[in-house]
Amino acid sequence: MLGGVLAAAALVAAAPAGPAAAHPGHDPATEWTSYEKITLSKSVGEPIDLAVLPDRRVLHTARSGDIRLTDPATGITKVINTVPVYNNSEDGLQTIAIDPGFAENKWVYVYYAPKTMTAPYPPSTPTGSAPNSLPAGADASYWDQWKGYNQLSRFKWTGDKLDMSTEQVIIKVETQRGQCCHVAGDLDWDDDGNLYLATGDNTPASAPGANGMAPNNDAPGMNPGLDTRRGSGNTNDLRGKILRIKVADDGSYTVPEGNLFAAGTAKTRPEIFVMGVRNPFRMDVDPESGTVSWADYGPDAGAPDPARGPMGYVEWNVTPISRPMNSGWPYCTGNNFNYNDWDFAAVGPREWFDCAAGAKNTSRWNTGLAQVPPATPADLYYGDNNTHQPAEWAGLTDFDPQTGQGPMGGPVYHYDADNPSTTKFPEYWDGKFFFAEFSQDYLAAFTVTGDDGPVTNIEHFLPNSALRQMAMPITDSPMDIEFGPDGSLYVLDYGNGFFRENREAGLYRIDYSPGDKSPQAKITADRTSSSTAPLTVAFSGAGSTDTEPGELKYEWDFDGDGAFDAEGVTATHTYDELGQYVARLRVTDAQGKFGLATVEITVGNTAPKVTLTIPGDGGFIDWGNAVPFKVEVTDAEDGNTPVCSRVQWTFGLGHDTHAHPLTLGTGCTGAWVTPADAPEHGVTENIFGVVVVSYRDNGANGIPGASSDTTLILNPKVMQAEHADVLQGVTRTQDETASALGKITSFDAGDFIAYDPVNLAGITAVRTQATGAGTLSLRWNSATAEPFATVTVPAGAGWQTVTTPLTGAPAGSGKLFVTSTGGVDVDAFTFVGDGVADKTPPTVTAALNPAQPTGENGWYTGNVSMTVTATDNGTVASRQYSVNGGTTWSNANNAVTFSTEGTTEVLYRATDSGGNVSAIGKLTVRIDKTAPAVTVSGVESRSYGDSASITPVFSATEATSGPADVTATIGDRTVVSGAALPLWTLPLGEHTLTVTARDKAGNSTKKTVTFQVTTSFDDLGALLESFKAAGTVRTGALDGQLAEARVQADQGQKAKAVKKLEQFITFAKDKKKVTDPAVRDVLVRDAEALIAGLRG
Repeated sequence: MLGGVLAAAALVAAAPAGPAAAHPGHDPATEWTSYEKITLSKSVGEPIDLAVLPDRRVLHTARSGDIRLTDPATGITKVINTVPVYNNSEDGLQTIAIDPGFAENKWVYVYYAPKTMTAPYPPSTPTGSAPNSLPAGADASYWDQWKGYNQLSRFKWTGDKLDMSTEQVIIKVETQRGQCCHVAGDLDWDDDGNLYLATGDNTPASAPGANGMAPNNDAPGMNPGLDTRRGSGNTNDLRGKILRIKVADDGSYTVPEGNLFAAGTAKTRPEIFVMGVRNPFRMDVDPESGTVSWADYGPDAGAPDPARGPMGYVEWNVTPISRPMNSGWPYCTGNNFNYNDWDFAAVGPREWFDCAAGAKNTSRWNTGLAQVPPATPADLYYGDNNTHQPAEWAGLTDFDPQTGQGPMGGPVYHYDADNPSTTKFPEYWDGKFFFAEFSQDYLAAFTVTGDDGPVTNIEHFLPNSALRQMAMPITDSPMDIEFGPDGSLYVLDYGNGFFRENREAGLYRIDYSPGDKSPQAKITADRTSSSTAPLTVAFSGAGSTDTEPGELKYEWDFDGDGAFDAEGVTATHTYDELGQYVARLRVTDAQGKFGLATVEITVGNTAPKVTLTIPGDGGFIDWGNAVPFKVEVTDAEDGNTPVCSRVQWTFGLGHDTHAHPLTLGTGCTGAWVTPADAPEHGVTENIFGVVVVSYRDNGANGIPGASSDTTLILNPKVMQAEHADVLQGVTRTQDETASALGKITSFDAGDFIAYDPVNLAGITAVRTQATGAGTLSLRWNSATAEPFATVTVPAGAGWQTVTTPLTGAPAGSGKLFVTSTGGVDVDAFTFVGDGVADKTPPTVTAALNPAQPTGENGWYTGNVSMTVTATDNGTVASRQYSVNGGTTWSNANNAVTFSTEGTTEVLYRATDSGGNVSAIGKLTVRIDKTAPAVTVSGVESRSYGDSASITPVFSATEATSGPADVTATIGDRTVVSGAALPLWTLPLGEHTLTVTARDKAGNSTKKTVTFQVTTSFDDLGALLESFKAAGTVRTGALDGQLAEARVQADQGQKAKAVKKLEQFITFAKDKKKVTDPAVRDVLVRDAEALIAGLRG
């Protein structure tokens, strides 16, 4: 059986050099001149998926959320719906499909990542990418903010768009957002109406430590999204699976019998039909043969590792719908080639997985069975070249040899003799499984002899060499292929760029047309937009072609209204009114076959021009560098000051001919942080940075905004010779001693290799690793240009390393050619210097709020906040502060509040996304919020006779700014601490001792003691004695009068006592008897007080 495959492959390989020519003895179905590839639309956005409607109109999706409708009859494509999507990495809008009962129920299915989510998930997802490991101080709950889901929904078709209000959410597949990659999302139905949904493993190939092997990293603190065992290898998770469900009328679903796990089985999901797949991006369910087939992307290791596992293989599989299975990932790949259960924490091997017996899921994140079902080997698998798989399958890498692997499953063709379509594929292809190769740009067909294989023949279908010879669009990174109701094959090509509507992208139809071919209509216009009306446009169809001789008829519909307005190869039309118009060209041959082309004409708004002023295209980086960027936008209507929030950029990891979008952002300036773990794709892999920047203007004159974009490549500093973009006359050769296990040989005079684009800004030298003896020359933009540097490789055994200064390196971006005198094998070039990496630290300042101290002597009397501000040529990643002299630093991205009293020396700094740290700034913050503590003694809150004295003692303590002063008063009288105060000097009645303390910050404390001063016969007598002793009273008559008054008062003779006191007052007022006025006043006062008391 395998020999039959080999013979078929050899037959294909031995095909004549002119593949479009007839092959005597071959079935006419393999005569490529019998086919034509017709362009249906070049308006496809970043193309993802297609679905052909019964009327042959085509729905197709773009990752951004746009759904387009192309009408082949008119050549017009419109965006009919935009689904709000979470658009990061590969997430966004994926698959679109037509219900088998569409003619009656009008259901259209869409698989996408919703921008807004419902509980229990967070409403939205943070922007940017999740970190690989937990931030300091965070626990596992940190990852919850990145939880999300992709959902399968269906909508009613109105005839020209989806009715978004009719959405029924069918199933949600939980994902870890903020990371790359593998969404899958294809869907199909079997004859019983069961729906099959393919899901990806939601795990990046570049997980730290993976090195191109299975990314099973569950080391402590690592992002759970780095361990694919939690998804593909988990029996209780919907990721990395093909699901089979039955959708009910209300959008809910049930699970049919016969899936991999019976309903109710503990730690399993009954929806799973196939588990253990990585990224089954394209899948097909064929009701006639009763099969499910899919292609699956594999890991990136370019060579096996005896300690870890096999090289990276991609697969194609088929299984009957009655036979669910485990495909093995991430425990094995290909022919059940097992991986080691690598210890990512200890960085060492453990036991090997055993796929044949059923691998054990040892992940800390596993929620399913401890042991998964035995795995089924792949029906087909292949590596990077024809030595990596069985010889019978050589065509899988030999049909159109290019780097990389991009398997895309396709439909099974079923010939229908009753189908009236004249373009249907012939019966030769009946029952064959079609296949597309994204990275190698080819289509193929597999002959499968049973519903579970094997594949007995592999055929290259409609090679690009034939398409070129027939002047038809080549197969260029096919994203999806599908047979329409007409039996023609519809193809959605991605093209050669990244994350955008690439120049080569398009929607096409391949017809079987053994006779006359349709002309290939090509339209050009000297102007496609203007700011004002009128706009005169000169159109030309001169680029149109036809494979047969004969006169062509050119018809022009200038406004897309369906009526053709002019004829001729060229035409001119003036648009007098503002608006957007679709101009159409129809080119018809003598037999009546025609081709259509369109171009959009906008009157009233011109598209902006987007320019990256830094970095240069093709600049050099080390992985993990941050790269500053600056975007400029010019626009005829809006001016040259863009709305920077509308400048959108996508940074991705280029990998051979495709790329994985990693991070999305906005802004006119900033820095792209390149992934430090990019080399984990594997040492053999050709990886590089890709950036696409786009901008949509404001629109003008009622015309919607127009968008433009630009693309930039970032080169790794280590450039492998075998990864050159152009190789002329040389040979790629495997070599286990080379840095990426490969080298360039047969590098003779006249040969060259070239890298495009290259920008040598920041590069000071190149370090060449080569062997042999000879001279290499570095040339700019031409293999024959004068060398700007030469590398003399000395003779010697093994690899020689030669460092060459690049003092005369050309400026700007261009194409770097390397030529040889011969005799030299080249491993790699390492470009030395900073390149375009950010090496400039931020500039940082800090401000306090309040700006000035609120207290005295430079002290704040309340909390103080500090705002740290930084500017950078790239992106400021963080701002920090320290209050312990820089021993530890804390986050200052938001305002920092200081509340601790005392003097604090605050250091502050900023770090940019390139790890550059600013100079350290310093502020002194002095806070004293606490008033002094006051103590008072020597006076109590009670009554005192005025013959007594008090001795107030008071003081204050202050631990922060220190006390400034302490004062005391009684009324308006100043009191000295520790000094006796005769109470007769105070008026009778209530008094308050007030002690006030102030610190140096201006905080103050008041403490009071209230007391009463009274008098009595005893007090007055005591005062009289003291005054006599002091010589201020010179008569004894006062004593007698006071004594008599007291006796009479004691006897209750109050009137007589009052009379005696009045006499006392008369004597006390006598200046000769009482010489001191103050004494006179006190004696009179007290006597009057006694009289008042007697009178009651």
